[in-house]
Amino acid sequence: MNATTTKQIQKAGDNANQIQTQTLVQNIGMSEERVYDIVSAACDKAIESCLMESRLAVEQRLNSFKDELYVIVGNQLQLFESLREPSCAATLGAAANAAARTNSAADHQMLAELLVKRFESPSDRHVATGVSKAIEIVEFLTDEELAGLTTLHVARAFTPVSGDIKNGIESLAGLIDVLPLELLPSGQEWIDDLDILGAVRSSPIASLVPYLDIQFKQLDGYTVCGVKAGSDEEAEAMDKLSEVGLPANLLVEHELNPGYKRLPLRHINNFEGLSLYSSSDPSASQTELNSDQIKVFRYICNLTKDNSCDEVIRGNLKKEMFRHPSLAIFIDWWDSIRLALRLTSVGRCLASANARRLKPELPDF
Repeated sequence: MNATTTKQIQKAGDNANQIQTQTLVQNIGMSEERVYDIVSAACDKAIESCLMESRLAVEQRLNSFKDELYVIVGNQLQLFESLREPSCAATLGAAANAAARTNSAADHQMLAELLVKRFESPSDRHVATGVSKAIEIVEFLTDEELAGLTTLHVARAFTPVSGDIKNGIESLAGLIDVLPLELLPSGQEWIDDLDILGAVRSSPIASLVPYLDIQFKQLDGYTVCGVKAGSDEEAEAMDKLSEVGLPANLLVEHELNPGYKRLPLRHINNFEGLSLYSSSDPSASQTELNSDQIKVFRYICNLTKDNSCDEVIRGNLKKEMFRHPSLAIFIDWWDSIRLALRLTSVGRCLASANARRLKPELPDF
């Protein structure tokens, strides 16, 4: 055989199957190198359209953008699999172009967060629309406008889940603490700007409902009247609990209505997923309520509905919230807004991305 021949010959015996293979290399998913190549190509394309004199500045901005993107994605390179979808690839190009137009590191972080949101839901057209428009307007937002947008969105989207009033309000205050309260805007100009950019829709004929009024209604398990301690209603409630094997101490002192008792619930009309656990032994397994026990909860909640104590409860709810400085600042700001505001899908994308930028461990509101 000639030494330069590359063919291989294999001979098999009688009644034998003959199989010939060469080395097979199979790549599953995108490699880190491939991801870097794709992102760099998108950024290089953004540089090409620039004048020679501005290329150095653009290269510096795009390097900042790439760094932010890689940091946010971290070890989740599988997100870049979304680039197989042409519209996602186009979004990457749009983000690179937007990054080239701004020298703000915060803008680069926002663009990276928006891309991740897009990659997480590659087939969701609502997300695609919101993210695409958000990328277009990032560079036009002031820090104050973004702070107002984010605070409005997070405050509306979050509600405590604890049945304990003190713990519930503390969790709300803890969330407000991480928001950029020092940058909250005043006046009406910021609302007009966000309306022009398509991030909010405002109405001049209405104003925002006062925040405490919203919470009084939403936190109905906290603001229910309760049953008067020592009353026939309390005795009836305790009997009902006993009948279905529940302890009488489930009726707790009402923190916002002294002299009354209530069930430690966040809602009085939603009993899905309720379970009992031992506060003295957190490691003990939780016991889900059965249908008869849920019926008793519903019955007792109906006993506790009475608006005769609303003013007392409302006043104590305000005192409890204003014990937390961040909540006091936030509520005063919210109540100063004289226009009714509705965030668009663009505004929600921007606010959600900024919330994750400020506090990466926050959920996607």
